[in-house]
Amino acid sequence: MTKLLPLFFFTLTFIIGKIYPASAQEISGTWIGNYQKNLLTTQPLQLVVELSVYNDSIVTGLSHLYYNRNKYEHYRVRGKFNRKDSTIYFKEDSTIAVYLGTMSSNCLGNYTMKLYYTDSSMVLTGKWKDNDRSFLHCPTTGVFLVKKLPPKLKQVSAEKEEVLSRPDKDKNEQEAVSVTNTIPESVTQREPEIQKLLEYDVYEKDSVLISIYDNGEIDGDSVSVYFDGRPILMKSRISDKPLQFYVNLDPAQLTHRLVMVGESMGSIPPCTALMIVKTRKNRYEMNLSSNFTKNAVLEFFFKQ
Repeated sequence: MTKLLPLFFFTLTFIIGKIYPASAQEISGTWIGNYQKNLLTTQPLQLVVELSVYNDSIVTGLSHLYYNRNKYEHYRVRGKFNRKDSTIYFKEDSTIAVYLGTMSSNCLGNYTMKLYYTDSSMVLTGKWKDNDRSFLHCPTTGVFLVKKLPPKLKQVSAEKEEVLSRPDKDKNEQEAVSVTNTIPESVTQREPEIQKLLEYDVYEKDSVLISIYDNGEIDGDSVSVYFDGRPILMKSRISDKPLQFYVNLDPAQLTHRLVMVGESMGSIPPCTALMIVKTRKNRYEMNLSSNFTKNAVLEFFFKQ
Protein backbone atom coordinates (compact mmCIF):
# COMPACT_ATOMS: atom_id res chain seq x y z
CA MET A 1 0.00 0.00 0.00
CA THR A 2 1.09 3.57 -0.67
CA LYS A 3 1.25 6.50 1.75
CA LEU A 4 0.20 9.65 -0.10
CA LEU A 5 -2.84 11.85 -0.71
CA PRO A 6 -6.42 10.53 -0.70
CA LEU A 7 -8.44 9.94 -3.82
CA PHE A 8 -12.16 9.14 -3.97
CA PHE A 9 -14.12 7.17 -1.42
CA PHE A 10 -15.91 4.04 -2.47
CA THR A 11 -18.57 1.90 -0.93
CA LEU A 12 -18.90 -1.80 -1.61
CA THR A 13 -21.89 -3.89 -0.66
CA PHE A 14 -22.05 -7.66 -1.05
CA ILE A 15 -25.03 -9.88 -0.58
CA ILE A 16 -23.15 -12.56 1.32
CA GLY A 17 -24.36 -16.12 1.15
CA LYS A 18 -23.69 -19.06 3.41
CA ILE A 19 -20.29 -19.97 4.80
CA TYR A 20 -19.00 -23.40 3.84
CA PRO A 21 -15.83 -25.22 4.87
CA ALA A 22 -13.67 -24.28 1.89
CA SER A 23 -11.10 -26.51 0.22
CA ALA A 24 -7.55 -25.55 -0.66
CA GLN A 25 -8.41 -25.88 -4.35
CA GLU A 26 -11.11 -23.25 -4.01
CA ILE A 27 -8.76 -20.78 -2.34
CA SER A 28 -6.02 -21.24 -4.94
CA GLY A 29 -6.26 -18.93 -7.93
CA THR A 30 -6.52 -15.26 -8.88
CA TRP A 31 -8.49 -12.89 -6.64
CA ILE A 32 -9.38 -9.33 -7.68
CA GLY A 33 -10.46 -6.50 -5.38
CA ASN A 34 -9.33 -3.34 -3.63
CA TYR A 35 -8.90 -1.56 -0.31
CA GLN A 36 -11.35 0.67 1.48
CA LYS A 37 -10.38 4.25 0.77
CA ASN A 38 -8.40 6.13 3.36
CA LEU A 39 -7.50 9.82 3.63
CA LEU A 40 -3.81 9.02 4.22
CA THR A 41 -3.20 6.66 1.30
CA THR A 42 -3.44 6.57 -2.48
CA GLN A 43 -6.15 4.27 -3.73
CA PRO A 44 -4.96 1.59 -6.20
CA LEU A 45 -6.91 1.07 -9.37
CA GLN A 46 -6.96 -2.61 -8.53
CA LEU A 47 -5.57 -5.15 -6.10
CA VAL A 48 -4.85 -8.59 -7.55
CA VAL A 49 -3.72 -11.48 -5.35
CA GLU A 50 -2.55 -14.82 -6.74
CA LEU A 51 -2.76 -17.57 -4.12
CA SER A 52 -1.62 -21.18 -3.99
CA VAL A 53 -2.40 -23.53 -1.11
CA TYR A 54 -0.37 -26.68 -0.50
CA ASN A 55 -0.47 -29.26 2.28
CA ASP A 56 -4.11 -28.08 2.66
CA SER A 57 -3.13 -25.05 4.76
CA ILE A 58 0.11 -23.29 3.72
CA VAL A 59 -0.41 -20.26 1.47
CA THR A 60 2.10 -18.76 -0.97
CA GLY A 61 1.65 -16.34 -3.84
CA LEU A 62 1.87 -12.76 -5.06
CA SER A 63 0.08 -9.48 -4.49
CA HIS A 64 -0.13 -6.83 -7.22
CA LEU A 65 -1.25 -3.23 -6.74
CA TYR A 66 -1.78 -1.08 -9.84
CA TYR A 67 -2.13 2.71 -9.87
CA ASN A 68 -2.55 5.48 -12.41
CA ARG A 69 0.40 6.43 -14.64
CA ASN A 70 1.74 2.86 -14.78
CA LYS A 71 2.75 2.78 -11.12
CA TYR A 72 2.70 -0.55 -9.32
CA GLU A 73 3.70 -2.70 -6.36
CA HIS A 74 4.51 -6.44 -6.55
CA TYR A 75 5.13 -8.57 -3.44
CA ARG A 76 5.53 -12.21 -2.50
CA VAL A 77 3.05 -13.37 0.12
CA ARG A 78 3.00 -16.27 2.56
CA GLY A 79 0.51 -17.39 5.19
CA LYS A 80 -1.97 -19.99 6.43
CA PHE A 81 -5.47 -21.11 5.49
CA ASN A 82 -7.86 -22.53 8.10
CA ARG A 83 -10.31 -24.81 6.36
CA LYS A 84 -12.52 -25.33 9.41
CA ASP A 85 -13.65 -21.72 9.71
CA SER A 86 -12.78 -20.54 6.15
CA THR A 87 -10.32 -17.89 7.35
CA ILE A 88 -7.04 -16.98 5.72
CA TYR A 89 -4.02 -14.98 6.84
CA PHE A 90 -1.14 -14.01 4.60
CA LYS A 91 1.68 -11.51 4.79
CA GLU A 92 3.60 -9.54 2.17
CA ASP A 93 7.04 -10.76 3.22
CA SER A 94 9.30 -9.66 0.36
CA THR A 95 9.32 -7.14 -2.48
CA ILE A 96 9.56 -8.12 -6.14
CA ALA A 97 9.25 -4.67 -7.72
CA VAL A 98 7.85 -1.24 -6.76
CA TYR A 99 7.45 1.91 -8.84
CA LEU A 100 5.57 4.74 -7.15
CA GLY A 101 7.46 7.91 -8.11
CA THR A 102 9.41 10.23 -5.83
CA MET A 103 6.57 11.50 -3.63
CA SER A 104 5.35 8.13 -2.33
CA SER A 105 6.58 5.34 -0.13
CA ASN A 106 5.29 1.78 0.08
CA CYS A 107 4.19 -0.34 3.03
CA LEU A 108 4.24 -4.13 3.21
CA GLY A 109 1.27 -5.49 5.13
CA ASN A 110 -0.69 -8.53 6.22
CA TYR A 111 -4.21 -9.65 5.37
CA THR A 112 -6.67 -11.30 7.75
CA MET A 113 -9.77 -12.38 5.82
CA LYS A 114 -12.77 -14.69 5.84
CA LEU A 115 -14.36 -16.51 2.92
CA TYR A 116 -18.02 -16.22 1.92
CA TYR A 117 -19.96 -17.47 -1.09
CA THR A 118 -22.49 -15.75 -3.32
CA ASP A 119 -24.42 -17.44 -6.12
CA SER A 120 -21.65 -16.75 -8.63
CA SER A 121 -18.54 -15.74 -6.68
CA MET A 122 -16.28 -16.39 -3.74
CA VAL A 123 -15.58 -13.33 -1.59
CA LEU A 124 -12.75 -12.73 0.88
CA THR A 125 -13.34 -9.79 3.23
CA GLY A 126 -11.26 -8.52 6.11
CA LYS A 127 -8.47 -6.10 7.01
CA TRP A 128 -5.05 -5.10 5.75
CA LYS A 129 -2.55 -4.03 8.42
CA ASP A 130 0.94 -2.57 8.03
CA ASN A 131 3.74 -4.96 9.07
CA ASP A 132 5.64 -1.96 10.44
CA ARG A 133 3.94 -0.62 13.58
CA SER A 134 6.11 2.49 13.92
CA PHE A 135 4.49 5.90 14.39
CA LEU A 136 4.35 6.65 10.65
CA HIS A 137 2.99 3.29 9.56
CA CYS A 138 0.25 2.99 6.93
CA PRO A 139 -3.25 2.96 8.45
CA THR A 140 -5.18 -0.27 8.85
CA THR A 141 -7.94 -0.53 6.26
CA GLY A 142 -10.68 -2.84 5.03
CA VAL A 143 -9.99 -5.02 2.01
CA PHE A 144 -11.99 -7.32 -0.24
CA LEU A 145 -11.11 -9.88 -2.90
CA VAL A 146 -13.43 -11.68 -5.32
CA LYS A 147 -12.99 -14.81 -7.43
CA LYS A 148 -15.64 -16.15 -9.76
CA LEU A 149 -16.90 -19.66 -9.21
CA PRO A 150 -15.98 -21.88 -12.18
CA PRO A 151 -18.90 -23.90 -13.56
CA LYS A 152 -17.77 -27.03 -11.73
CA LEU A 153 -17.48 -25.19 -8.43
CA LYS A 154 -20.94 -23.66 -8.97
CA GLN A 155 -22.28 -27.17 -9.25
CA VAL A 156 -20.28 -28.26 -6.21
CA SER A 157 -21.62 -25.32 -4.16
CA ALA A 158 -25.18 -26.31 -5.08
CA GLU A 159 -24.42 -29.89 -4.04
CA LYS A 160 -22.93 -28.67 -0.77
CA GLU A 161 -26.02 -26.61 -0.03
CA GLU A 162 -28.26 -29.58 -0.74
CA VAL A 163 -26.20 -31.90 1.46
CA LEU A 164 -25.80 -29.41 4.28
CA SER A 165 -29.53 -28.71 4.29
CA ARG A 166 -30.27 -32.36 5.10
CA PRO A 167 -29.26 -32.87 8.74
CA ASP A 168 -30.36 -36.51 8.64
CA LYS A 169 -27.35 -37.36 6.47
CA ASP A 170 -24.09 -38.27 8.13
CA LYS A 171 -20.86 -36.34 8.05
CA ASN A 172 -19.29 -38.63 5.46
CA GLU A 173 -21.90 -37.61 2.88
CA GLN A 174 -21.34 -33.93 3.65
CA GLU A 175 -17.63 -34.31 3.04
CA ALA A 176 -18.13 -36.32 -0.15
CA VAL A 177 -18.39 -33.18 -2.31
CA SER A 178 -15.01 -32.51 -3.91
CA VAL A 179 -13.42 -30.95 -6.94
CA THR A 180 -10.98 -32.75 -9.20
CA ASN A 181 -7.73 -30.92 -9.81
CA THR A 182 -6.03 -31.29 -13.18
CA ILE A 183 -2.61 -31.37 -11.48
CA PRO A 184 -1.82 -34.60 -9.58
CA GLU A 185 -2.01 -34.39 -5.80
CA SER A 186 1.63 -35.49 -5.53
CA VAL A 187 2.53 -32.26 -7.34
CA THR A 188 0.20 -29.91 -5.45
CA GLN A 189 1.58 -31.08 -2.10
CA ARG A 190 4.92 -29.46 -2.94
CA GLU A 191 5.49 -25.80 -2.19
CA PRO A 192 4.99 -23.62 -5.30
CA GLU A 193 7.98 -21.27 -5.23
CA ILE A 194 7.46 -18.25 -7.49
CA GLN A 195 10.92 -17.76 -8.96
CA LYS A 196 10.11 -15.27 -11.73
CA LEU A 197 7.37 -12.78 -12.59
CA LEU A 198 7.05 -11.55 -16.19
CA GLU A 199 4.74 -8.71 -17.19
CA TYR A 200 3.39 -8.70 -20.72
CA ASP A 201 1.18 -6.38 -22.73
CA VAL A 202 -1.49 -6.88 -25.37
CA TYR A 203 1.14 -7.02 -28.14
CA GLU A 204 2.81 -10.07 -26.59
CA LYS A 205 -0.27 -12.17 -25.98
CA ASP A 206 -0.01 -14.86 -28.68
CA SER A 207 2.39 -17.67 -29.58
CA VAL A 208 4.89 -17.34 -26.78
CA LEU A 209 7.74 -19.79 -27.37
CA ILE A 210 9.24 -21.47 -24.31
CA SER A 211 12.47 -23.46 -24.46
CA ILE A 212 13.89 -25.50 -21.57
CA TYR A 213 17.51 -26.66 -21.29
CA ASP A 214 19.48 -28.34 -18.55
CA ASN A 215 21.30 -25.58 -16.67
CA GLY A 216 24.95 -26.56 -16.34
CA GLU A 217 26.27 -30.11 -16.51
CA ILE A 218 23.96 -32.58 -18.25
CA ASP A 219 23.27 -34.97 -15.37
CA GLY A 220 19.96 -36.66 -16.16
CA ASP A 221 17.41 -34.16 -14.79
CA SER A 222 13.82 -34.66 -15.93
CA VAL A 223 10.81 -32.38 -15.51
CA SER A 224 7.08 -32.12 -15.96
CA VAL A 225 5.59 -28.77 -16.96
CA TYR A 226 2.04 -27.50 -16.38
CA PHE A 227 0.57 -24.30 -17.82
CA ASP A 228 -2.54 -23.00 -16.05
CA GLY A 229 -3.05 -26.47 -14.61
CA ARG A 230 -2.80 -28.30 -17.95
CA PRO A 231 0.04 -30.77 -18.58
CA ILE A 232 2.48 -29.64 -21.29
CA LEU A 233 5.49 -31.94 -20.71
CA MET A 234 5.45 -35.11 -18.64
CA LYS A 235 8.62 -36.57 -17.12
CA SER A 236 10.77 -35.27 -19.98
CA ARG A 237 14.58 -35.43 -19.87
CA ILE A 238 16.29 -32.04 -20.26
CA SER A 239 19.66 -31.62 -21.97
CA ASP A 240 21.61 -29.17 -24.10
CA LYS A 241 18.91 -29.58 -26.77
CA PRO A 242 15.78 -27.60 -25.97
CA LEU A 243 12.38 -28.92 -25.06
CA GLN A 244 10.13 -26.40 -26.83
CA PHE A 245 6.43 -25.58 -26.78
CA TYR A 246 4.10 -22.62 -27.35
CA VAL A 247 1.60 -21.07 -24.94
CA ASN A 248 -0.97 -18.32 -25.46
CA LEU A 249 -1.26 -15.37 -23.06
CA ASP A 250 -4.81 -14.08 -22.93
CA PRO A 251 -5.24 -10.53 -21.55
CA ALA A 252 -8.77 -11.47 -20.49
CA GLN A 253 -7.05 -13.64 -17.88
CA LEU A 254 -4.91 -11.45 -15.63
CA THR A 255 -2.37 -14.11 -14.71
CA HIS A 256 -0.98 -17.27 -16.26
CA ARG A 257 1.12 -19.74 -14.31
CA LEU A 258 3.76 -22.13 -15.57
CA VAL A 259 4.85 -24.77 -13.05
CA MET A 260 8.06 -26.80 -13.52
CA VAL A 261 8.12 -30.00 -11.47
CA GLY A 262 11.43 -31.76 -10.87
CA GLU A 263 10.72 -35.45 -11.55
CA SER A 264 14.32 -36.63 -11.16
CA MET A 265 17.28 -34.76 -9.71
CA GLY A 266 19.94 -36.39 -11.87
CA SER A 267 23.36 -37.01 -10.40
CA ILE A 268 23.70 -33.43 -9.07
CA PRO A 269 20.59 -32.30 -7.14
CA PRO A 270 18.47 -30.22 -7.35
CA CYS A 271 16.81 -30.25 -10.77
CA THR A 272 17.92 -27.04 -12.49
CA ALA A 273 16.86 -25.69 -15.85
CA LEU A 274 17.48 -22.71 -18.09
CA MET A 275 14.18 -21.41 -19.45
CA ILE A 276 14.04 -19.01 -22.41
CA VAL A 277 10.77 -17.19 -23.10
CA LYS A 278 10.32 -15.44 -26.45
CA THR A 279 7.39 -13.09 -26.98
CA ARG A 280 6.77 -10.86 -29.98
CA LYS A 281 8.70 -8.03 -28.34
CA ASN A 282 11.10 -9.54 -25.83
CA ARG A 283 13.36 -12.43 -24.95
CA TYR A 284 13.80 -13.51 -21.33
CA GLU A 285 16.28 -15.95 -19.81
CA MET A 286 15.82 -17.36 -16.32
CA ASN A 287 17.20 -20.14 -14.18
CA LEU A 288 14.64 -22.32 -12.42
CA SER A 289 15.23 -24.89 -9.70
CA SER A 290 12.95 -27.63 -8.37
CA ASN A 291 13.27 -30.52 -5.94
CA PHE A 292 10.98 -33.07 -4.28
CA THR A 293 9.57 -30.45 -1.88
CA LYS A 294 9.34 -27.35 -4.12
CA ASN A 295 8.03 -26.65 -7.61
CA ALA A 296 9.47 -23.80 -9.66
CA VAL A 297 6.80 -21.30 -10.76
CA LEU A 298 6.98 -18.71 -13.54
CA GLU A 299 4.06 -16.31 -13.48
CA PHE A 300 2.92 -14.08 -16.35
CA PHE A 301 0.99 -10.96 -15.42
CA PHE A 302 -0.88 -8.76 -17.89
CA LYS A 303 0.34 -5.16 -17.81
CA GLN A 304 -2.86 -3.12 -17.99
